[in-house]
Amino acid sequence: MNLPKFYENIVSKESYRDLERFFDEVDSFEEMPLISRDCRTETLQKMLNGNDASEFLLGFSYFILNTLRLISHTKKIKQGLIAITFMNFDKEEYGPTLIPRLFVYPDEAGQALYENLIKNQQGRISTEMKRTKDLFKKCNLMEQFTFVESRWFDKACNEELIRVFAIPKQT
Repeated sequence: MNLPKFYENIVSKESYRDLERFFDEVDSFEEMPLISRDCRTETLQKMLNGNDASEFLLGFSYFILNTLRLISHTKKIKQGLIAITFMNFDKEEYGPTLIPRLFVYPDEAGQALYENLIKNQQGRISTEMKRTKDLFKKCNLMEQFTFVESRWFDKACNEELIRVFAIPKQT
């Protein structure tokens, strides 16, 4: 894979190309997908010779997540909750590639969300959680993360929304 072409064709068009955006004080949290357009996902799959791009994107999101943690430490920003999240699991609608999102919610509000997510975990493993954990296993990243799931019914779109959080374990 040609990394400059990857940057030119995909990263340069995404909002996280400037990691400082995660620390703007406009919103209370940020959640940005690594690839926001289907055509860019297709471009990445072509760059990877037709293979599923999920593993590559997870590795790339892990790199960015660690960079965000370093930036927040350098800027003395209380971390709150920094995670890799996944939302769109329907292969028929979204294709075979799981697209990671970078989730940053600083300060006490992020810590409160983390505690609430942990408190509300169900005992069962959903198909969405299994698919996410299987991806992390393939990338040898299982042991570095805590996995939690959030489910709620959104009346506006009349569907259940599912988000799996992969939260780095604190060392």
